[in-house]
Amino acid sequence: MNKKIVYVISMLVFAFIGFIMIPQTAKADIDGVTVTPLIGDSDITDRFQIIGKPNATRTLRISIANFGIRNVRLKIVPTNATTSMDGKIVYTDNVKSGQYGLKYAFADMTKSQTVLVKTNKTKDVSFKVKLPEGEVDNLILGGFNIYDISKSVGGNADIPVWITGSNKAVGGIVTLHNLGLDVIQKQPHIIVNLQNKEPGLMKNVIVHMTVKRKSWLDRFNLGDKTMTADLTYPKVAPNSKIPVDFDQNTTPIKAGTYVVKGAARSGKATWTFHKTYTITQDQANNINKRCKGLIYNKTTTYILIVCVLVSIIFLIFWAIWYSGRS
Repeated sequence: MNKKIVYVISMLVFAFIGFIMIPQTAKADIDGVTVTPLIGDSDITDRFQIIGKPNATRTLRISIANFGIRNVRLKIVPTNATTSMDGKIVYTDNVKSGQYGLKYAFADMTKSQTVLVKTNKTKDVSFKVKLPEGEVDNLILGGFNIYDISKSVGGNADIPVWITGSNKAVGGIVTLHNLGLDVIQKQPHIIVNLQNKEPGLMKNVIVHMTVKRKSWLDRFNLGDKTMTADLTYPKVAPNSKIPVDFDQNTTPIKAGTYVVKGAARSGKATWTFHKTYTITQDQANNINKRCKGLIYNKTTTYILIVCVLVSIIFLIFWAIWYSGRS
């Protein structure tokens, strides 16, 4: 082999080894701020990983550097991982024990902190984590959500904290949780929430879901169309909801009975769902009044008007016919 080729390959190998040995900083969308978990002597550099016995206490340290042009006041909040609509692990929700089968909440093991990091300065922050009294079954996927409290809308940084009693891998089970409504960017959304009720991280969850509003117009093929979602979630957090989003765009939410059908698959496991939900008029009105640019379908109104007119005409002709017989 040519010596030049050998030299190039060797440089690439050393460069790769050097890259994986560099401590990883957390993904940070806060202007000028980097956040780094101080792991210590470990091969894992992108998260904290705790394998501990009940009631044990661990100290976790985070380094925050501010390279921006202003001082920043950051809130560091412990929470549990949730699953986003695009199948990512996020730490932006306030998760409590009992939700989605969660036995222990990370927020109960340590306290949130607020820190001021001056420009061109670095600050280390320590957290004492008290593990629960009972055994940790499989995986608690906790983390620190870090954000600038001076901005109502802005970026954040996440520091994952994996807590396990045995470090044994476990799967999940997908079930249907509920049907919810939300307003996103001034548009109405119907969201079917599945859930992973098990303390196991899931990968590549494929979901097929349909939602249909029942109507008497269905017999004339004039009812609302069936909404369909075919999605793949690369990752699903333990004990978390799995939101399936149906964006209504400019169509307002209608009160009525909705039939939800679908299936989810992960590996060789498959789960099916079929349930009916009711959206009240108050719930629909609450969502619609917070949206903009909605276009109301007046098909039902027009049909009712036609029916009334036909009925009136029929009554007139009947009255004329009846009076003619008298």
